[in-house]
Formats: sequence, structure tokens, C-alpha cells
Amino acid sequence: MYGRIIDESNPRYRGPLPKPRGLLPVPPEIAEEISRDQAAHQPNYTDDYAKLTRDDWTLRYYYEGEMVACRSGPEGVEVLAVGPDEVRRFYQETPAENRQGVMIQHP
Repeated sequence: MYGRIIDESNPRYRGPLPKPRGLLPVPPEIAEEISRDQAAHQPNYTDDYAKLTRDDWTLRYYYEGEMVACRSGPEGVEVLAVGPDEVRRFYQETPAENRQGVMIQHP
């Protein structure tokens, strides 16, 4: 039988806590796991792949199951809007030149 594993320590499941916006802080457990994986899988686990994985896992940690408008930059992943209404408003009100690199994700 197929089941979904849920990490109840994830902020999404801790009640109505405010979630960070803007550049997301990388949770220490994610940074540690990425470092371990990268060390164990050299030379194939590149810095670029580590960054993609860190951004993806960080976004899931904070916003699993929610629609977000975000962009990945050198410092990490930046959340610009959360939820369908906010994402729609972001796209309607933000000039195209300020939406460069923005993706809609549902982590």
C-alpha cells in the first residue's frame, strides 16, 4: 500500500506560525544532510547540484503543499508570494522586468 510520509516537525504542521518571506534561511538539518550527501557522493555531487537540492528542500521545509512564487539566486531561494490569490496579485502588479527568473512552484 502506498502512503505519504509526513515530517511533522516541518513548520507547516506546527500550527499558524508566521512563515518567512524573502530569502529563506536554510534549516541546519538540511545544510548538514546536504553536506553529508555531497561528501559521500564525490565527484558527482557538484556544488551546483547541492545548491539546487538545498533550495528545493528549503522551499519544501517551509511551504510544502502550498503554491509559491519564488526565485533562486546565489544566496538561496527567495519567496515572493504565497497562495493562489497572492501569486495572482504578484503577477498582476509586478512589472515584467521585476519578474525575471520567478517560478511558480507547489513544493
